[in-house]
Amino acid sequence: MPRRSVCASVFVRLRVTALALVALCVSPVVPAPSALRAQQPSLEPGEQEWADGQALAMRGEADSALAAYTRALDMARRDRDPGLASAARLGMAEVYDVWRRCTDSAEVAYREAVRLAEPGDFLATDGFVRWLASQRRTREALELLQRSYASIDVPSTIKRESIAYLLGEASIQRAASNHAAALSTLTRAREIADRLAVGDVENASANGVNATNYWVLHDLASLRLDPRAGGARNTSVGDALRTDVDSTSGVSDTGGVPRFTTARLADRVARARRLCGTGACETPPPPTERRC
Repeated sequence: MPRRSVCASVFVRLRVTALALVALCVSPVVPAPSALRAQQPSLEPGEQEWADGQALAMRGEADSALAAYTRALDMARRDRDPGLASAARLGMAEVYDVWRRCTDSAEVAYREAVRLAEPGDFLATDGFVRWLASQRRTREALELLQRSYASIDVPSTIKRESIAYLLGEASIQRAASNHAAALSTLTRAREIADRLAVGDVENASANGVNATNYWVLHDLASLRLDPRAGGARNTSVGDALRTDVDSTSGVSDTGGVPRFTTARLADRVARARRLCGTGACETPPPPTERRC
């Protein structure tokens, strides 16, 4: 098919609200795919398949999620839509990682998601950096992070890209057991997020959890509660931060990304399960063994 017109591409990027309501909201309640289709008729077919994949992945339905992402990828290739193609492969990578524990398949999908991404789209890079860090491949993760953001003045500037960069850097520092550095990095990310949230006023502080600071506060809570964090550990602060983040509803956790969600499936699953308490939980626990 012919390449999309400029107007069509712009129209796609303006569907921020519809996409956010489908899969990017912090709320742990995940509608069934059929309900998503009924609720979001404005999404294009490929975007709807991606949204279905997100919902299925949150339910732990790995096979169905991969099938939905595959359909989204096929439609993206047909329509020459690199943003959707990258998001679909990123979704596959997370399913392989969280629900299958298949490192080889996950890495292949992450690499292709990065390759397919449009200029200025760092979602796949951010996800791959965190995954590499989780595999203790910290040198590769740092090289990828620095190379990908080399053309942007980060992290010194007050912009969303600086927050994303600092979150990636902190994940690498934690993987290297440099928890004090990670705390400093996340504190800087929080300062930037707070200034962005209130219009970049010097030394201003935003109140509460918002779309800009959601993942910063999430990662700060995780660090403060980590038994391995040494002097960076502070359970009272960590508990308070986690309560704030987990009790937040109706706030987008995209960090301001306009079209697709950040690669945080494992964190979303963990949050959903925390909110289940001792009752029945729609989201199952991730497997402890490989299911490749």
